[in-house]
Amino acid sequence: MTIEALRRLFAAYAVLLFVLFLGVNRWASLSPVRGLVVESTWRGGVRTGRIVREGGATATAQAADETVVEEHVVGRGPLAHDGPFFALGLVAGMDGFAATLDGRVAYVTVDDLLHAQAYDHGATFLDPSLGLGTHRAVAFHLLANELGVPVRDVEQRARLERVRFERHVASEPPAPRITEETLTREVVLRGIDEAAHYLARNVDREGSFRYLVDATTNQTVPGYSWPRHAGATFFLAQAAKLLDSPDVRFAALRAAARMRDDYLVTCGKEQCITDWEQADVGSNALALVAFTELVRTGADASYSSTVRALASFLRSQQRPDGELMHVYDRATGKPLDVQYLYFTGEAALALARAHTVTNDPRDLEAATKALARLVGSGWSFFGSRYYWSEEHWTCQAMDELWARAPSPEALAFCLRWHEYQRALQQGPGDSPFDADGAFGAGPVMTPRLTPAASRGEAAGATLAVVRRASVETKDALAGIEGEEPLLDHELARAVAFLLRHQLVPGRAPMFLFAAPDAIRGALPGSPVDLQLRIDYAQHAGSAMVRWLELHPDR
Repeated sequence: MTIEALRRLFAAYAVLLFVLFLGVNRWASLSPVRGLVVESTWRGGVRTGRIVREGGATATAQAADETVVEEHVVGRGPLAHDGPFFALGLVAGMDGFAATLDGRVAYVTVDDLLHAQAYDHGATFLDPSLGLGTHRAVAFHLLANELGVPVRDVEQRARLERVRFERHVASEPPAPRITEETLTREVVLRGIDEAAHYLARNVDREGSFRYLVDATTNQTVPGYSWPRHAGATFFLAQAAKLLDSPDVRFAALRAAARMRDDYLVTCGKEQCITDWEQADVGSNALALVAFTELVRTGADASYSSTVRALASFLRSQQRPDGELMHVYDRATGKPLDVQYLYFTGEAALALARAHTVTNDPRDLEAATKALARLVGSGWSFFGSRYYWSEEHWTCQAMDELWARAPSPEALAFCLRWHEYQRALQQGPGDSPFDADGAFGAGPVMTPRLTPAASRGEAAGATLAVVRRASVETKDALAGIEGEEPLLDHELARAVAFLLRHQLVPGRAPMFLFAAPDAIRGALPGSPVDLQLRIDYAQHAGSAMVRWLELHPDR
């Protein structure tokens, strides 16, 4: 094929794409609507009534134990029945849909879909918590209930429309919008307090967390993770010191005791934490971080001996090149030389923190070697300059070590990583969602909260090092002088995003929840994912703590 023929082919392709874009844009555009309101009454997380009002009709009177919610219809457009076209046809958290069948019109609103957790469950990938699209079967079941007909009638005979809603709740006026410019110590401290007390309320007498909770029903979902248990314990210890709260402190101590008293076992010549025949570095590293925090904050000095024991176990898992073998098999008495995401970074941070308690030079040496491995040969592969996984523990380990073992290589690594992360951080207008400060792979994905939280933790750690770095270090790293405002901007926007979506009155649809007081202060998976995992609150809370430490005068 000649060059001229290729040019014509590409030109035709460009014209075809443009025409398709115009067609899809016109098909997906919404026609404006005014004066139509779907009014719902909610009590105890259950919808108890619904009317559709037009024009200037008066709203229903509200009983003391009810919440009347008006969802104003502001736009309508076409919507396909077919699976993928339907699933991808609704903007999560903004669009519901309507159906006309036998002369009757029924609505499935945003709140209906949120309550049923239908958004972002059309298809899942990589992880069960990551999904895309509206779950068609759930949505059609809701619509069939509204119409009082079998689902097959909806599928075969109903005419569907996409409907854009705006929610108004007179009894719950919205709180002021939190942005980078409006962040203050009072606002952030309140967010930490809410997140810490959510976790504290959900630690039982034995010290176990309600690991995963469905916010709409307040039901505990089966499953558990000891690394996340340990991480949540660490945040509770942080918050207890900051808030001077006995409730939070005692919750941290119960959760810590659960690990030490019930699951500290022998791993060959060492001691480790596990509930089965294999022990992993991640659980033990984060437990070590939590125990060290309890000692350093004065909550319980008795954990000093366990800090030494777990630090010794982690050192025993380290290879000569600084990498760690991430599993210990108790049955064979040997480490397994396998590696998982995050574990080496967690171990580097844990050993660096443990050194402040043990004063054992071996802990400092092991932490330094692990960090060097992470910022050197550990990421030496094609494309490593542009990876986007959440390397948040490495930058925190760098910060923890800086005063005792500064690593310009680690700082350069973290600065490169944050340069890439800022390219992924969304701004106003980048997507249809309230996603300013979030990190995402594109405008169609609902923004997740935990990436913003973990990247915020890492940004705060890197910013702390940049502020402390010596003049010689700055001279050695070209352009470091301009990094401070960039990192500060990245962190502040991430924290503001997290606070805007925290489940507190005025910022969350509390009427959707069966037990609003039980889940108050939690952080959801996303604005439409109302399953609450303990690490969501932990990472968000720790990012907020970082912001407070760096802004003593705000």
